[in-house]
Amino acid sequence: MGQSLTKHEVAALTGRSLRWVERNREQLGAVPAGIAPNGRPDLRYNLASLPADAQRVWSVQSGSNLVQLENPTGQLALSLTLPAGPNLSQEDRAEAERRYRAIAPLVEPAQYRAVHLQFPRRAQLLDFLAAQHQTSARTLYHWLTLYKEGGLPALVAKERSDKGRPRAFNAAALEFIQRAALPQKGVHGVYSVREIFRAYEEERKWRESHAGRQLRTDFDRRKYARYLDEDGRLRDTALLPQASYETFRTWFNRIPEAVRVLAREGEEAFHNTQEIISYRDLSALQPLDYVVMDHRRLDLFCLIPIRGGWKLARPWLTAAIDMRTRKWLAWVIVETPSSDSIAAVLKRVFIDFGLPKAVYWDNGKDFVCEYFEGRAVQSRQSGRVGEIWPGVMQSLGIRVHHAIVKRARAKIIEPNFLAVSNLDRTFPEWCGHKPTARPERFHSLVADHEKWIRGERAATPFRTIHQIAALYDEEIRYRLNERPLEGGEGMQKATPQGRGWRSPNEAWDLLIGQVERRDVPLDTLQFCFARRRQVTVRNAEIRVTFAGRDYHYRLAGNPVALTLYNGRTVELAYDPLDLGDVAVFCENRLLGLAHCAELRRMGEDAFVQDERDRRASKRVVRQFIDAIQHAVPLATPEERVIRRRAVAVERIDPDRPVIAAPVSPACAEASEALARDRAYSFAADETPIAAVPPPPQSEDDEFVFFSRG
Repeated sequence: MGQSLTKHEVAALTGRSLRWVERNREQLGAVPAGIAPNGRPDLRYNLASLPADAQRVWSVQSGSNLVQLENPTGQLALSLTLPAGPNLSQEDRAEAERRYRAIAPLVEPAQYRAVHLQFPRRAQLLDFLAAQHQTSARTLYHWLTLYKEGGLPALVAKERSDKGRPRAFNAAALEFIQRAALPQKGVHGVYSVREIFRAYEEERKWRESHAGRQLRTDFDRRKYARYLDEDGRLRDTALLPQASYETFRTWFNRIPEAVRVLAREGEEAFHNTQEIISYRDLSALQPLDYVVMDHRRLDLFCLIPIRGGWKLARPWLTAAIDMRTRKWLAWVIVETPSSDSIAAVLKRVFIDFGLPKAVYWDNGKDFVCEYFEGRAVQSRQSGRVGEIWPGVMQSLGIRVHHAIVKRARAKIIEPNFLAVSNLDRTFPEWCGHKPTARPERFHSLVADHEKWIRGERAATPFRTIHQIAALYDEEIRYRLNERPLEGGEGMQKATPQGRGWRSPNEAWDLLIGQVERRDVPLDTLQFCFARRRQVTVRNAEIRVTFAGRDYHYRLAGNPVALTLYNGRTVELAYDPLDLGDVAVFCENRLLGLAHCAELRRMGEDAFVQDERDRRASKRVVRQFIDAIQHAVPLATPEERVIRRRAVAVERIDPDRPVIAAPVSPACAEASEALARDRAYSFAADETPIAAVPPPPQSEDDEFVFFSRG
């Protein structure tokens, strides 16, 4: 019997619809192979019953020698498992197609009507085909019989049925190789092929000694549960055959590389070498559509100033490039990257080139911070998210896009850092990207530096961070931006010699004229880049500490306005370089600008003004209290007792005589007033007033009344 195919596979091979395949299932050799999940018969179609074109398509598609798992996990098929279906080599497929072309007029006479009209008798046609293909008529009859029985694969000699299967291994051996080659995290380390071979020999001897016996420990019984029979004895199929080390290497390499990399080298290696890659259409962008930013540690050492001297360390580069042209827009070299270095680069970009539409950067805490993206607070009442402060980017109308976590390939600035890495190699202070990559000359530089520290040398061989920053400014501006970017997407140009490449500056000058510049006033830009801090208002002022010094801020024009915000948390927007004036926000609302109050000196009139402000603040608070007390009504304790008695339910106890409770004169007067009000309200509605006896007073009401009266 030939290869069996599913309905979808037949439709794909024939180019017909699924309904057509179902209607012609009898002609296509459909046979039931079980019950489908929907309860209907699971039909399989014979490859030999398909048209010749479909069989040729199948023969071409099956050239990849795909294999299947006995118990597949997901859609993955390991090459270690047994192959299924015809296994034709490239030469066998070519021979099968050659033989089919020889008998094609006999198989499909409708397509060869001219040949049949020329040779109406079958014997004449066979002689013509035999002469044309240099074979005999008997051979053509034999090929035709084979094709009718097994289809196109039957036209060639049948290969050994176990081709693609190991002769030295059984299923248990293959399973052991897979288990040992794919380590479990936290259980054992990564075994080499030699170590797997040694473990295999130990396992083989152990299983031979326990064959047909019941395992003693519960651990062994759970571990070898799939190899035990109903009586709990180790089956013969669990025995491992003896094999050579070269056989192990062959079948170890049959494991797909993606599986081996993920299991043995980890997720990072799998992401870098095995996963699919997304390619951006950079030519569809315009300059300043996206500005890409990131940090990079330079591969050199320099002197960084500290209190009382210098220290030797590797500086960092914070840079921003344009995604379309890969032009270096702005950069700074600092000791440690932070949100301050990012803000310095962004300011330079906004001032020199205008506002971009979006920024594309990393997921580090210096990028994902309240300073740039604001802070959101979840509201318990409405369930919506309200931003207390939108941050720099939303204030300027710039969208923020974050790269995929742990994907260095996601940021286009990473390959451009290779040019910076090559630039590091040109400096004598180059140290390599890790300690093991230190050049030999670097150790002599460190020795000379130590002599300079001890006073045995007049100068150090290392330059300061300011000198390094000046060198990089010149190199990036006049070297990297002017160098042709070979292989860059959207950077091709026509030259007399053929295809050439544009430099970032050349591409920028060509395209920037099509982009409308978005500028922002410098004072607004300075306000947006102000730092934020949450503080609590105390004593009608905001007290903060910068660099060990206390600052006291009061609202300009109304120093006592913050009195009503005592104990509440507000946001302070300040410029670290100018702490004289700050902006105060509360619940996403600007309260105003605040000035720093100077320290009072003895004998100044400022103390008198402070006393006036204190009295004014008390007067404002008292006026607020009085306004609330006179505007909002509140019942007195006596009125609350009367109202409870008016709506209380009468409780009747037949065994207890009704005794009138004593009523004070004030309570009687209040009751009469309440009765008059009720009578007036009923009369206004023209409703007859019924004589309702006053409800008896409970003991609780009497206690409450006399305890407060």
